[in-house]
Amino acid sequence: MTTLLPDATTARSTTLAVTPADGRVHVRIGTPGDTGAPCLRPLLLGSGARHARVALVPDGALLLAGDAVRLDVVVGPGIRLELVEPAGTVAFDMRGGDASWDVRLDLAADATVVWAGEPFVVASGARVRRSTTVDLGPGARLLVREALVMGRHGERGGHLEQVWSAHGHDGVPLLVEQTVLDDRAERPGILGGHRSIGTVVALGVQVDADLCADGRLDLECGGTVWRGLSHEAHRAVPEDAWRTVLTAGRQNS
Repeated sequence: MTTLLPDATTARSTTLAVTPADGRVHVRIGTPGDTGAPCLRPLLLGSGARHARVALVPDGALLLAGDAVRLDVVVGPGIRLELVEPAGTVAFDMRGGDASWDVRLDLAADATVVWAGEPFVVASGARVRRSTTVDLGPGARLLVREALVMGRHGERGGHLEQVWSAHGHDGVPLLVEQTVLDDRAERPGILGGHRSIGTVVALGVQVDADLCADGRLDLECGGTVWRGLSHEAHRAVPEDAWRTVLTAGRQNS
């Protein structure tokens, strides 16, 4: 199935800073650039003395050819930020064009980010580069759930390049990897006959070695990654690992 949509203008960047101020959190949001271009618009759902819950809502059609989505998040010392996606994202047929989706997370000492991502679907004809860059301060914690889906129903999917680069406060790399999903990903050892890959990332959180062994990879310099494969996005995500990580994150905080 092909959906023909007009090319979009380059999307705006989004900045989100959550910092402590006078016994409460201060949330600053910015979406600089062309007001007619789409972007991710943060909406504050709730906050307390040391935490905030923010929804990332698409403002305009995403993701189309020419879109360059950028999200910069800064979390202050000791603050816990929960990021919520109301729905998944579809990268549509780009008819020879491409798009990018770049996220940068900067966590100060003892900060925590919990991001329960929804499925990111790469339709046939889409070509997307996604990057996630993370800098963790001392004692900071990052918990991420994501699902990548190649194609909508009846499609094989397009081309996705995903890059992770996460470093600790001393500059030591915690998670650095590049994943390319396209027609070649159908080979055994990548997606095989599956369409979806689900991932749980836990950095700065200790999870008992005997818990959630399936799909588990303990990183050399600290942290753990779990992965699962399925034809359906909701079955690909290692949900047992996600629940375990959330519990461990609360205990470690």
